[in-house]
Amino acid sequence: MSNQIRLEAIRHRVAIAGQVKDAQTQQVIPGAVVEIADMPESFKSKIDLLAGLYGDDWEKRVNGPDRTRTRVDGYFYFQDLPDGLYTLTASLAGAGTRYSDDPTIKTIPPGSDAESDQTEVQVSSDPETGAIAIPTVNFYFQPTALLGNVTNSDDEAVVMAKVEIEGSGEYTFTDNDGNYLLSSLEGSRNTSSPRQVIVKVVAQGYQQETSQLVDLNQGQVTTHNFSVIRVN
Repeated sequence: MSNQIRLEAIRHRVAIAGQVKDAQTQQVIPGAVVEIADMPESFKSKIDLLAGLYGDDWEKRVNGPDRTRTRVDGYFYFQDLPDGLYTLTASLAGAGTRYSDDPTIKTIPPGSDAESDQTEVQVSSDPETGAIAIPTVNFYFQPTALLGNVTNSDDEAVVMAKVEIEGSGEYTFTDNDGNYLLSSLEGSRNTSSPRQVIVKVVAQGYQQETSQLVDLNQGQVTTHNFSVIRVN
């Protein structure tokens, strides 16, 4: 009789996948926490059992069957979920006031390319093959942002003008249409007492333009346009 033990690979199946993005720039957000908030009773029983086994350490776990973090490419996924309806939530740990607390949720049912406002997603497997049609859940966090355009006295777009928040080191450059966007800025949680900043514009061949105080509130996009004057 052989004493060797035969090991078989455990195959996990992705059941739900998605991404977390900046709603203005569409850039991905790594490190976001995605959790399953509502789930079928069969899965809830499993989570309750694990919570009892791990005790106080359970809530401290970064990754688990019902929670995960987005990767550097903004993607996340959950594996081996039983059939049923699921609701997911997302949060940005350590983002401060750079984004809204509540993201917009968009789901894409299996076999479709169109996003839906449906917040619940259905996980279902083929009864014969066990294959799962994977639904997609995308989260879009509205950033605290400042945008606008820079033109000259002839109402022409000023390209590659530097738009900078004074004293913070945050800056960007205008595009070919004179538009700029400063996203993921620190704002104020209290709209009655916004963070106030001074914005300056520097462009070659033009006088420097400095704004009055501009209000920044958490999760809100503020528009501020500039008109610069040519240097004689």
